[in-house]
Amino acid sequence: MAILQTHDMAVGFGQGGKRTTLLKGLNLKLEQGSLVALLGRNGAGKSTLIRAITCDNAPIEGSVEIDGKLSSAITKHQLSRLVALVATERIMGGAFTISELVGLGRQPHTGFLGRLSKHDKEVVKECLEAVGISHKAQQHVASLSDGERQKTMIAKALAQETPIIVLDEPTAFLDVASRIETMQLLHKLAHEQNKAVLLSSHDISQSLLLADELWVITSDREVVTGTTEQVVMSGAMDRVFGDTSIFFNGSLCDYEAQLPTVATVRINCGDNNLARCMTNALLRNGIAVDETSDIIIKVDDVNHITLPDGKIAGGVKEVVGYFK
Repeated sequence: MAILQTHDMAVGFGQGGKRTTLLKGLNLKLEQGSLVALLGRNGAGKSTLIRAITCDNAPIEGSVEIDGKLSSAITKHQLSRLVALVATERIMGGAFTISELVGLGRQPHTGFLGRLSKHDKEVVKECLEAVGISHKAQQHVASLSDGERQKTMIAKALAQETPIIVLDEPTAFLDVASRIETMQLLHKLAHEQNKAVLLSSHDISQSLLLADELWVITSDREVVTGTTEQVVMSGAMDRVFGDTSIFFNGSLCDYEAQLPTVATVRINCGDNNLARCMTNALLRNGIAVDETSDIIIKVDDVNHITLPDGKIAGGVKEVVGYFK
């Protein structure tokens, strides 16, 4: 059973009595124990869709159902026990310790004064351990790296003890290592803690590697959903940007520039990493690699490449010179 679903929903924005619809006819489902990645270009409507799902903005048409109830019938207090949101903005909170900031996530469960009980403190401790940052519990937020701050915000969301966690571009300010670590963490939490985790992201390769399902907004504003494999094989990834100079490389699970080429070759190489490296090097120099090509070059290392006529090239520039 879906913990969250939308019914013929349309989302957009309004100004001065005029409404602009970005996405419509949305029948989406979130299930517990699943990580879902929302992908699309800038301005496609990802954040607008998230605001509608988290009941921050009402949909233009249709409805949102959470845990069997229409969002219009759910109070703010009830919602805080169902959905935890991690926003895209950088957190400040430098005066708080990590433990104190995560403790704020217990507000839906504490009394009017917000004092943490023994049980609340135990929950905070468990959440810090779950994201791997318990060793810094008493440090101030100002001392943290961006990756550690994001872990802290995920721990705060966990402390709400909601079945749904929604994150708006959680890797936006992170370096490569922290992006990978954050995505791995969210995948782990979805599966091990039975959370329905929805995140919007521009990190295509990690989303396709770790997400169980995709919601992909195409350039013509269709939202294509399904398992990651279903969506990739449907061709939806090719329709995200609507730009012929960019294409989706299924083998790399990422986008590449469509560069002009002077030749197409096939690589004979026993090392997959070397073959991938040479593919990139040749492509940026105007030679495309295609497994169906009749022209074969044998690559032993980056400085030892056998050309079709049997001559040995000492590097990519010599290969390019041969074909030009």
